[in-house]
This record gives sequence, structure tokens and C-alpha cells, in this order.
Amino acid sequence: MVSAKQRASDLPERQRLILKEIVDRYIRYREPVSSRMILEDYGMPVSSATVRNDMNDLEAGGYIEKPYSSSGRIPTKKGYRFFVDWLLDLSDLTRQDRLEIVETYTTRCVDVIETIRQTAFLLSNLTGYAGFILPPRLEEARLDRVMMIRVGNGIMFIAVVCDIGVVEHGLIPLEDDLSPDEVRHVMDTINETLRGAALEEVRARAGTDSPDGWYERTTSQALIALSRLLGRRMQQRTHFEGLLNLAESLQEVISDRAMDRFAGLSRAVQDEGAFIEALRAARGERRGLVVNIGDIALPGLEEFSVVSCEFRPHAGVLGVIAPLWMDYGRALSMTSYIANRLETLLVTASAKALERDVV
Repeated sequence: MVSAKQRASDLPERQRLILKEIVDRYIRYREPVSSRMILEDYGMPVSSATVRNDMNDLEAGGYIEKPYSSSGRIPTKKGYRFFVDWLLDLSDLTRQDRLEIVETYTTRCVDVIETIRQTAFLLSNLTGYAGFILPPRLEEARLDRVMMIRVGNGIMFIAVVCDIGVVEHGLIPLEDDLSPDEVRHVMDTINETLRGAALEEVRARAGTDSPDGWYERTTSQALIALSRLLGRRMQQRTHFEGLLNLAESLQEVISDRAMDRFAGLSRAVQDEGAFIEALRAARGERRGLVVNIGDIALPGLEEFSVVSCEFRPHAGVLGVIAPLWMDYGRALSMTSYIANRLETLLVTASAKALERDVV
């Protein structure tokens, strides 16, 4: 079977240029493109009749279409796919964009959840679209240490630090009050016994009685609290920012259908489990940047494009959602660069945790 990309590569060179210019102009101006616009804007050394014939061929090939009978043409999903495949060299980010991204990821002991929220906001703010991030699969992360502090009568602060940073923290009530010395003993016992274990294993062991009797009642209380704390974090959640950015864009281009499109998108992303499953299925085994143009199998996403990129460790995914006429060059550049910066931050934190294990 011949792929869509291969069929596009068989187009005559002039038709490829015209198609690229139609998609590019529609993304920038959000209005149907006529043969006259192409001749005036791009100065092609051919007649209007030649351009019209080429546009008819492109329409017959399914790359462009007329939204109504007397209009110019707009790209189809197949046309957008051609344009994305053509963008082999990503557009450079401005120096200011790079500075804003770098400043967001200040080197520190990483609070993973806060960093995830900041990343979704950054994607949305810098692209003008909806940013999303699927956090790393925390069940695969390994415990670096647990920090415990007595803050009051029967109240303890617990922070869970894994190989990529702080994944959860909170104030936890205990059945019995523990002295500061008892808290330190409990913390040392847990760290000596469970450090390096996968968080899912930590959660499971902390929530059951120990068959080997390595902890007493005071430690048991803390372990139960730790299990509850981890339990609420282990389920992978998607963080979204900037969904309202899309309402304005839809209203500008398809005002009569904007609210229906936006409502469908809202329903699609509210079911986090279905969104995660559909996105991972659409990405398949592909790594790095993946662009889905209306082909994610989830009702409500049929008329939206999703640019996503995986980052290490533990298989997180981030990206942007936008209407089909998104600025693909900028979306690809931003998504790739932010994913690389976030990966560097998390991998560095993981390497430091490994160094502590060796020492």
C-alpha cells in the first residue's frame, strides 16, 4: 500500500509549491485561497489558468477543497499532512522564547507535579493553543528517599522524592503522636529498606502487613500514611492549560460551528483515561515528535490536530491541541524544544539520585 506521504511526493513540483502556499496562507489569514491570491502574493511566473488547473488537480487528489461553491480553496486533512511532512527543518525559536523556556526550568530539587503544571502553561502561553502533558509513569519511578517532619500533635509532613524529583507531599494525621526522635527513626528505617524500589512496589508494601517483621507499630503508621499519599498520585493524570485559547480561534474561522466544535473537544479531554489511551494508541511505537491531524480515535477530536512529543524518563508525553489550521512550524518547534528541556531536567535529577545510590 502506498502511503499518503509517498503519493504527495509524486505531485509535480509546481503543484507541491502551490499546495504548500495554500496551506501556509490559510494558516496565516484563515480565509479561502484563490488562484489570484497565489499569483499576487507569491509571484509565480505562470498564468492564472495554469494555477487554476493545478488547483483543480489538487482538489481532485483530496489535498484542498471548496468550503462553498464560489469560494477559493482551503486545505483538507490530507493537505495539512503534506505540509507537516514538508516541514523537515523546524523553524527556529526566537531568543526571547528560548530564554522564557530556560527560566521556567530553574535547576533545583524538582517538584515534579509543579513542573508538569508549569510545562502545560508554558506550552499554552507560547503557542496560543491548548497545552497538555501526560506525566511520567510514576509507577516505574524509583524511590530516592522519604522526608518526614513532625509538625504538630499527631501530624506529620511527608514528602516522597523519587529518581526524578518530589512526586508528592502533604500533611498526614497519625493515630498516635510520634516524637521527633521516633519520626527520624521511622524515616531512616523506610529509606534504608525501600530506597531504590519502584514506587508501585513501595505503595503495595506500605499498604500491607510486613511478613518479614522489619517494622514496628510506629513505622507501620507512617507506612500506611505513605501508601495513601502515593495512592492518590499513582494514577496518571493529564494536565491541560489554555483550552479557552481555542474558542476564539474557532469563532474567527467557523463561527457557526465554533461552539459545537469546542464543546466536543471539552468532552473529549474531560475523560482523561480515554484521552490518554487514544493518544498513546495514535502515537503507537513512534518516539519523538508525532503529528496527528484529525485521526485520533476519540469523539470530539476529529477536527483538531495534536502535536506531541515523548520525554524521558518513564515515558511522559507533552504537546499542543489546535484546530487544523494551526501554525505547524511553531507548534513543532515549541513542542520539541520544551520536551528536550524538560527531559534534560528530569534525567539530570535521575542521574543525581543514581550518584547518591552509588555513594
